[in-house]
Amino acid sequence: MVSNDPGKQVCTGCGATLAANLRYCIYCYRPLATAAQSHAHVESARTISTTHRADPTIVFLPEVREAMQRRARRRKRLLIGGAIAVTLIIVASVSVYVVKRNAAKRAQLVKREQMAQRELRLMGDALERFREDVGRYPTNTEGLQCLVLKPVLKASATAPSSGEWLGPYIETLFEVDPWGEDYVYEATKDAQGFTLYSRGPGGVGLGGQLEITSSTPPEF
Repeated sequence: MVSNDPGKQVCTGCGATLAANLRYCIYCYRPLATAAQSHAHVESARTISTTHRADPTIVFLPEVREAMQRRARRRKRLLIGGAIAVTLIIVASVSVYVVKRNAAKRAQLVKREQMAQRELRLMGDALERFREDVGRYPTNTEGLQCLVLKPVLKASATAPSSGEWLGPYIETLFEVDPWGEDYVYEATKDAQGFTLYSRGPGGVGLGGQLEITSSTPPEF
């Protein structure tokens, strides 16, 4: 029911006069005319079938499901096999690299050992020629330098000199070995013998492989 007063409205249920902005009667809780108008959007929403969607669940036949499982297992096996193959390739590549690197190191070590042996032999022969002329080997004080530079020969009871220096006895004095370490010259107390050697890579030594003494026969 509509009231004559534009600011009022009448409840159709109980006849109460109410304010125009109310949507429900405060006495009998009946929807008023303004509430019915405001429900228009609700009625429109009821006509939309968005909530009535098709069931997304798909039911497969047993043979179809088995085929899908077989494909999944095959893909998994292929993936694992591919990962294993890649791993084996990487391991093989690293192994080949390590083998080649070690072979190159061994070849380099052999070349340096051969070079050190050659230099030791040349200096050993020069020491023998020095002894033939002077009558003794260089003292520890004189060292290997007297093979290329004439020393001041001082005869003594421990290192007698019975001849004359007629050097130089070697064209090039190899002061350091192929590893950058000094060759070690050690004369006996009376300078009648010597030991000449290289400490080898890292100064750790290679035993008698890189050592010559006054008793080592010269190579011709």
